[in-house]
Amino acid sequence: MIALLSALIAMAAQGQPPAAQVTPPPNVQPTGPASRAPADATGGNGVTLEQAIQFALQNNPDLRRAELQSQSADQDVTAARATILPSLSFNASFSDTRNGGGVVTGTFIDQTTVPPRQVTQISPTEVFRGYSATLAVRQLLFDGGKWWNALDAADALRAASDANVDEQRLTTVFNVEQRFYELVRQQRQLKVLGDAALRSRDQADFTQRLFEGGRATQADVYAARANRDNDEINRLGQEARVELARQDLAIVIGIDPTNPLAIQEPSQMQQEPAPPPPAGQAVEKALSSRPSLKAFALTAEGQRKNASAARGDYWPTIALNGSYGRQTRDLDTFTSSLNKASSLSGSINLTWNLFSGFATKAAAQKADIAATLAGVDFATGRRAVASDVERAVAQLATTRQQARIAAQSVQTAGENLRLARTRQQVGVGTQLEVRDAELKLTQSELARANALVDGHEAESALRRAVGG
Repeated sequence: MIALLSALIAMAAQGQPPAAQVTPPPNVQPTGPASRAPADATGGNGVTLEQAIQFALQNNPDLRRAELQSQSADQDVTAARATILPSLSFNASFSDTRNGGGVVTGTFIDQTTVPPRQVTQISPTEVFRGYSATLAVRQLLFDGGKWWNALDAADALRAASDANVDEQRLTTVFNVEQRFYELVRQQRQLKVLGDAALRSRDQADFTQRLFEGGRATQADVYAARANRDNDEINRLGQEARVELARQDLAIVIGIDPTNPLAIQEPSQMQQEPAPPPPAGQAVEKALSSRPSLKAFALTAEGQRKNASAARGDYWPTIALNGSYGRQTRDLDTFTSSLNKASSLSGSINLTWNLFSGFATKAAAQKADIAATLAGVDFATGRRAVASDVERAVAQLATTRQQARIAAQSVQTAGENLRLARTRQQVGVGTQLEVRDAELKLTQSELARANALVDGHEAESALRRAVGG
């Protein structure tokens, strides 16, 4: 009897079951990295990762806001430079002045009348017209260092804004990659759960045939059907998670979430993650290349220059002024020779605010505090960047090992399921063993999908952490 059972197991394992045996469900093929790749969820006709990044760089509102702030900083530089350039102003006016009559201006004897009589002289109403124009120029000569420190501060803050644009661009690319990979993850999990639901349906049909052949109980049939329904529920729930991931990607690349969006999975997603660089080397590169650190350093420099500019109010302001003006009552005279009815003046003015209620002191101290805060932000940013790099390197190393182990686990779980089905076909295995093997295969496939996606997300995080 034992010899016959061993022969049946060997024949079933070689794909030669006895003729009287019930038709088994399809065997599971090896699912290691060298044997198969998950099907592309978009059929090869979706948005690629590179295209998604280009969409985001054109449409992302955070990046657009950073670019507008950089343009605003350019105007601050222009405004700071205007202080040292001469200012030219022109003023012109036209006026009519009416003097009412009725004022007694004198008396006289009218000899033309007989007899002569005394006449009172009354002034008439008069309108006086006037034309005037003034051209003035002013050139700042000295203001205690305010203008050159303010200009240096504006230049530094503009450069900081440009670095912030680079950092936001880096962050935008990182966010797109993370959302894109997350959608890949959810689609791969949907593929795994779909395969699991298909295996459960095949197993339920097989158990029903076993029951009809008298080799299984009604309880086995009910259990197989419950497993089939539970796996179908899991598949349907995963479809909802795929849709949520698709919406997240649509938002981050700046397109209407109501429009259909399909992606094309990158070919390198089937490859295991690249080995991480040495942590010390990565940290050194990040500290020298990360745009956010450049922005922090330039902001700190700009605030120090602003503090120096604030102390310029302790000093006097010296300016050169000049003006030329004309004022006449007749337009012909106004447009005639420039020497007539004109005035030309020039002066050097010194203005010194000797006391302003300690407002200058308060402004200087406030600027010093802002410079100190900028220095604190820079030091904090360096620590944060170093921590990001260390975490990304550790995560990449871990996911690389997990991907290797997960590939081996999928291969082993596939072999285990084939063996469990073979044992069930010859009558020495139970449905519980098959179900346990199916769950282990599903878990292994999910773990492998997660490990590969986690690895590529870790690569993206490391690229962002070191500055691209």
